[in-house]
Amino acid sequence: MDPYRRECWLTAICFILVTVFGGILSVFFVVGKDLFFGPAPAYAAKRFVLGFPSHYFWLLVGSWLFVTAVGAFYAWYMDRLEKEIERGKTG
Repeated sequence: MDPYRRECWLTAICFILVTVFGGILSVFFVVGKDLFFGPAPAYAAKRFVLGFPSHYFWLLVGSWLFVTAVGAFYAWYMDRLEKEIERGKTG
């Protein structure tokens, strides 16, 4: 596959992953908390981390770590692809 085409596909895939796991997934989790924990009056957080209910905190930390990992992979692969393009390899 042509390196420019690989670059476009990887950019689109990484953008989708970052969008889903960096923002949209947390929205569904917050909106659907009644589905996970029962009706709102019965729900009460029992543990807190840095002032956040623990399930929100771990959702934020997990999202940040996943997005960081995707960004690191994206930077590494794009650097490798750029070197391949500079050498003139087309595939």
